[in-house]
Amino acid sequence: MEEIRWVLIISGITLIAGIMIYESYLKSILNKNPKESEKIEPTFHNENSPDRPKTNEGQLGAHSDNNTRIKIDVDSHKRKVECDHVITVRLTPIDSVPFNGNQVLEILNGNGLFLDDSGIFNYLDKHNKAKLFSVANLVEPGVFNEQEIEDVKIPGLSFFMLLPLNSNEINAFDEMMMVLKRIKTLLKAELLDDAGSTLSIQRERYIREEVIEYMLKNKTNSPTYD
Repeated sequence: MEEIRWVLIISGITLIAGIMIYESYLKSILNKNPKESEKIEPTFHNENSPDRPKTNEGQLGAHSDNNTRIKIDVDSHKRKVECDHVITVRLTPIDSVPFNGNQVLEILNGNGLFLDDSGIFNYLDKHNKAKLFSVANLVEPGVFNEQEIEDVKIPGLSFFMLLPLNSNEINAFDEMMMVLKRIKTLLKAELLDDAGSTLSIQRERYIREEVIEYMLKNKTNSPTYD
């Protein structure tokens, strides 16, 4: 009996030791760093990079890098813009189905935006008639043809404000966002920032703080709050 007991004790100790060694082996595998050749490093492209993917003009998606900046053919449309800072918010369809041109024209006009000779929609200050913000097409060169807009499909709109203004910038930003959200509901769209990410409440507040900081830095107008 004594011998059997010792055999059982030794067997138990051996089993426990084996389990501990096996667990240690598994942990070493799980925690083992991947080889340098297996690591995936982030890749960044600039505008001149030969590896940067190209997108066909007229087929730009809502999240395409090519839509980040508004490009307007200055020579063709005689549009000269001088500004220190640009605030941009994009409006794109939730279901990825392009907006109907006639509907866009009707809704923009109904919310105080009117197409000028350069092919850009503008929203004016009700008091001094100064331009507060504008709306361009997401597809380059960003302009609308007044004769064709009712029949075209529009993949998205870019609302932009050029600072400084001849009006109170923070009030202008608040008014732009109010108009934007109203149009967003009417077009069943979503708001994106200039990088193509969903415009969250936090991001909107951050952009608003940028406008306030710009005003304070340039000593233009002091922000007023209701």
